[in-house]
Order: sequence, then structure tokens, then C-alpha cells
Amino acid sequence: MNPKLAEFLAGCRDEAPLQLGVAPFAMLYGIGALAAGMPAWLAQLASAVVFAGAAQLVIVQMLAAGAGAMPVGLTAGLLNLRHLLYSASVAEYVRHLPRRWRLLLAYLLTDEAYAVAILRYRAEGERAAQAGQAETGPAPGATKANAANEANERSAVREADAGSGTGEAPGDLRHWYFLGCGCTLWLTWQLATAAGLLFGATIPAEWDIDFAVPLTFIALLTLLLRERAGQAAALFAALGALAFAALPYKLGLVAAVLLGLLAGRLVAERTGGRVTGAAADANPANAAGQEERAR
Repeated sequence: MNPKLAEFLAGCRDEAPLQLGVAPFAMLYGIGALAAGMPAWLAQLASAVVFAGAAQLVIVQMLAAGAGAMPVGLTAGLLNLRHLLYSASVAEYVRHLPRRWRLLLAYLLTDEAYAVAILRYRAEGERAAQAGQAETGPAPGATKANAANEANERSAVREADAGSGTGEAPGDLRHWYFLGCGCTLWLTWQLATAAGLLFGATIPAEWDIDFAVPLTFIALLTLLLRERAGQAAALFAALGALAFAALPYKLGLVAAVLLGLLAGRLVAERTGGRVTGAAADANPANAAGQEERAR
């Protein structure tokens, strides 16, 4: 099988289990869009263009409540601030790609796609760190964390240098895996949105399918909370969401995210994790991932 196709299909396969929670999520958007008075064609088009999950649900709920364009736009923008963190976290892995690839992956970057793809990138980084240590051995007096980080940096430099002419590092096809994750989610979201638009009115109210929304995010957390810094970030973000819930325009969510980032960063530093680069600055889980790879 073509290696690129194999990577793409692997991404589709690993992303597939999460679609059990995504499909009801998208159906809720379709149902809500009709309830807010949106034409079905516009709701489907918005789902394809915006492709923003939770933000789409909030938008239709605010439109149904008669909110103006400015509050709707501000709220959607605040909810999607987390994508800045996602993109900063994966930037170091895709910087060698051509712009068309980076734009495509940015469009497909969602909570679920990020959760699956970043695990693959980190696993590959761990293997690179182990291979680097086997080839050169750690420098005298170097800690395990420093040795692993140096091996990852050497691997990244080799990939960037090798791909400078073609935009693609030989042997590094992980972006095809990322593409498979994103395309699987995109297709599920569009089909489930259409199902909500077509059949939403026939779904009994007692089914209460909106339970799938929190369950989806809980499933994502279980995938990512593998190190102490990530666990601390999640705990303090949850506490912050409760403490700041009364703030207007969903600003409590932004405050909770910042609190979680600060907590994760502090724990990563106290546990000896080495934080480098813009991605680590934006995402404490990435710094903790470096510590995890060094073990």
C-alpha cells in the first residue's frame, strides 16, 4: 500500500471511535439551526465553512435568543481561542510543510482531530529521542530530559533541512495521518448536520441526545491527561470555569483557560520539564510531553 495512503487510513481509523460522540453533537447543531429560523441550506453551508463545533451551537442558541451580531461574533471568537493553543502546539511538527498543507490542516484542526494527531506526533518524538540516544549517547552530565530534548531537536532539524527543497521531509508522513483525522471528523460533522436538519424534528425529546456534548470532551481529556502538568491544567481550568461562570460573554471560559495554562506551566517547571519554543509557551501540555518522552 502507498505509505501516504496508509498514514491517511491510520488517521481515519484512530479518529473513528470519537465519531460516536461527534455525530449527536452535529445533529444538535442542525436541530438548533432550524429552531433559530436558519434555512437548511444556510445551516449546512455554515457547518462546512465555519466547522467550529461548540461555537456553532452557541451561535444558533444566541440567534434564537435574539442576540445581535456583535455579541454573537465576540462569543464565538472567545470560544475558539483554544484553537490558537492547538495550532501553537502542532506548529513545530508542520513548519516544514508547504503553505497549502498548513492552511488545510489549520482548517481541519478541531478538538478531536488535535487530540488524536498530537498523540501520534508525541509518540514519534519519543522514538526519535530514543534513537538519538542510541546513536550518540547522552552528553556527560546531561539529564535524561535534556538528552531527549536534544535528540528531538536534532530530528526536527534533519526533517526541516531535508524538506527545505520539497516542502516535505523524506519519511515524515505524519501530516497524512493528521489529514485522515481531520477528514474523518469533517465528513462525520457534515453528514450528522444534514441528518439533524432532515430528521431532527422526528427525534423524541426524551432521547436527550445533548448528553453527547460533555461526553465527547471528557473522552478527549482521557486521551491527553497523561502527565502531571496536564492534569493540573485540567483541574484548575475546571475550578476556574465554576468560579468565573457568572462573567458575561463567556469570559469565564477564557479566564479558566488562562488559569489552567498557568497551573500547567508551573507544575511542568517544578517537575523538571524543559519548556522551549512558542508551542511550549502556549501549551503547558507540550512541555509536560517533553518530560514524559524523557522517562
